[in-house]
Amino acid sequence: MGNSITRKRGAAFSAGLCLFAAATAAMAGQDADEAELLKSFEKVDVWHFPVDTTVRYNNQDAVVTRELVFKDEQPKGELCYVRFDLVKGEGDFGYGLNPAGPGGERGNALWGTNVLKRGSILDQHYSALRLNVVYFFVEGPKSPEARAVCAQKQAAPTAQAGNAYKGPWAELVTKAKAVHGWPATAK
Repeated sequence: MGNSITRKRGAAFSAGLCLFAAATAAMAGQDADEAELLKSFEKVDVWHFPVDTTVRYNNQDAVVTRELVFKDEQPKGELCYVRFDLVKGEGDFGYGLNPAGPGGERGNALWGTNVLKRGSILDQHYSALRLNVVYFFVEGPKSPEARAVCAQKQAAPTAQAGNAYKGPWAELVTKAKAVHGWPATAK
């Protein structure tokens, strides 16, 4: 009898996992950017990198530049769009793609964040930044104009497209290992 109950619980647990996976896939399919890219490309592969930084008055400022690397699994397709989904931002912070230098173009390979301490010993405040950097890789353009969709999305003058960086920029580049799929807090 105990073995039968264990099998039923295992089956219920497996069914629950399948429903969870299906719901996650359905949620990802409802993303507006992914849906828009699927109109222009055959396949869209999504990767992400989470950022979670808090700086208090007694801590050092956190100024980081990152470059995406893939160690185990390689993405399918070519990079189309890097999106910055702000989860929580408080205090003095900035994030986005490497700003263009004088007379130069902005590079889409490097992005950065800065979280700066605020206040004084008597009036202490903290700064916090939580965000997900979402990478969209695409395959199979459906028309010659498909690549222009990527450029248009990345050039949008918004923080989500990485075009609102403010604050100091770190020249030391660290590697960011991306995670395949959507972040749990996306949407």
